[in-house]
Amino acid sequence: MNECSACHVDYYYNPDVRVFFSAVCDHRVCESCITRLFQPGPYKCPACERQLVAEDFSQEPREARQVESEVKVRRQINEIYCKTRADFAGDDDYNDYLAIREDMIYRLVHPASQDEVQEAWRDIEKYRQQNAAQIRREQRLAPRRKFQKIVRIIEEEGSFFTSVNSEWGESPGPRSSHPFQTRYQSLLSNPPQDDDVLDSRPSSAEFSPCAHSPLGNRGPPNIARHMSGGGHMQEACLKKARHFLFADLVAATSATTAGA
Repeated sequence: MNECSACHVDYYYNPDVRVFFSAVCDHRVCESCITRLFQPGPYKCPACERQLVAEDFSQEPREARQVESEVKVRRQINEIYCKTRADFAGDDDYNDYLAIREDMIYRLVHPASQDEVQEAWRDIEKYRQQNAAQIRREQRLAPRRKFQKIVRIIEEEGSFFTSVNSEWGESPGPRSSHPFQTRYQSLLSNPPQDDDVLDSRPSSAEFSPCAHSPLGNRGPPNIARHMSGGGHMQEACLKKARHFLFADLVAATSATTAGA
């Protein structure tokens, strides 16, 4: 179901007409109705009558926006709370550390108030300052570890490639070279150096609480996003008119067939 709450047309079988979601109430409104109702100024949601503007609409539903926000938060926190099992004496201590990290992520993704978000970022900044040396060390090692993981995956795929291309009933011969090893030979032969990492990584100040992280805030307006959500896209009216035309033709044909 992909029904517009304004014109009540289901565009599920007509993907040419885009349907957007309100960031306030998550109700669906088609592209043309957004232009017609919300482009002149604030207007009530056709479904719940909450006051909306064209900039409140986006192509992603609320669930997708929440997942995107959580992925962003998780990536940032994992870069700061980056200790591994080798940094702890036992499994219990490491599990407690992972629980603290997950609790911090939950506080940022599901805050009770904006004050809680700011408090969480203050705690994160305090941890970052106390563990700055360890965080820098993990940042230096991260590209090399990622490179080694990619090499292992390619090697495992090479073994699979050999077994798949072996004749039925015959034992696999020597492991074949994966096509990626030839295609990306120049990259695989030059592993990243540990000392070249920090210059290419964003500073933690970009998302620390002292830098007023945008997480939990709506942030500055994105003009391009607003134009696609509330602006009048080219040929939108033509697509919608075509939809109604074919719908009327189908209804008239069905009525004629039933009368005959």
